[in-house]
Amino acid sequence: MEISKIGFYTGLCWSASFLLAMLSLTQPAWGFAGNLLGVLSFWVAGVQLRAAQESMPKEEEPWGVRHRWHKSLQVQLLAALLCTFVQYMYFRYVDNGRMLTALTEVYTNPEYTELMKQAVPEYKPQDVLDLLSQITLRDLAINFLVLNSFLAIVLSIPTAFVAAVRKK
Repeated sequence: MEISKIGFYTGLCWSASFLLAMLSLTQPAWGFAGNLLGVLSFWVAGVQLRAAQESMPKEEEPWGVRHRWHKSLQVQLLAALLCTFVQYMYFRYVDNGRMLTALTEVYTNPEYTELMKQAVPEYKPQDVLDLLSQITLRDLAINFLVLNSFLAIVLSIPTAFVAAVRKK
């Protein structure tokens, strides 16, 4: 299987995990499924990379550690790009302020406000809400791209280990 296809399938796992997390804002039961899918995405990528390596012709040299990590990094970065695109489209066309509403409820919650005032005496919920209202869609997309890229780098390491496991 090609690296781009593996990255696409892994990106679908990431995207589904994100969408389930957004669904869990109103229906918390979906949160566990989203988290599980996100955590297992590196396993899906690793198994597919292992299958790609095992399907190589026998005369080709097997992948070394660095080559496996490089392939898994490519897969995870492709997944990050796809997930960032899905996140952008979600916030552009689907969200309609639901996330901002959920964050507003959290930041104005009296218990949360009291806890934050104990940790940071100058905490004012209105300052946080003003800051949140100024975030543009472009800012959000760039933030998600950076976050997803960092996550891709971190997840490429366990993905490479999963790809290295051989069936006996």
